[in-house]
Amino acid sequence: MARTGSNLLIKNGIAAMIVALLGGFMLTFSMLGGISLSPLPLFFGVELPGTMEGWRAVHLGMLLNGMMAVALGLAMRWLVVTERGAAWVTWGTLIAVWGNFCFYLFSMFGHNHGLTLGSNRLGEGNWAGTLAFIPAIVGAVTLLIALIVLLRAKPVD
Repeated sequence: MARTGSNLLIKNGIAAMIVALLGGFMLTFSMLGGISLSPLPLFFGVELPGTMEGWRAVHLGMLLNGMMAVALGLAMRWLVVTERGAAWVTWGTLIAVWGNFCFYLFSMFGHNHGLTLGSNRLGEGNWAGTLAFIPAIVGAVTLLIALIVLLRAKPVD
């Protein structure tokens, strides 16, 4: 399971970096106020959903989450973990990576920025805030468990 989990983390890390690249395009288009195909003289003036700050979070957050998944996937190859531990590391990290994606994406539409289930000082709770908060908090807990498993693991001889 450790080798399979390692490969799964590395592949998902690469997928997360692709999502980060797409988020970077959305950030650029949001900043420009439309879709530009520069250097071609084509510009489509459309109002994209979300905010510049939100797309910046998707871009940078998913880049870092992708790097984390690759790094933890590689770390699994250098540490001895049980089958159960490998499963926790693999799935705990994957839930965190894609839970964070949900947080970055939906928090830009949540009046409360997805930081709580209900209302907070930033705004009222809504469906987007809920879709941001729940995956993020589950991912935070599962990642914490995954990191503790790796921290307790012994190096490969």
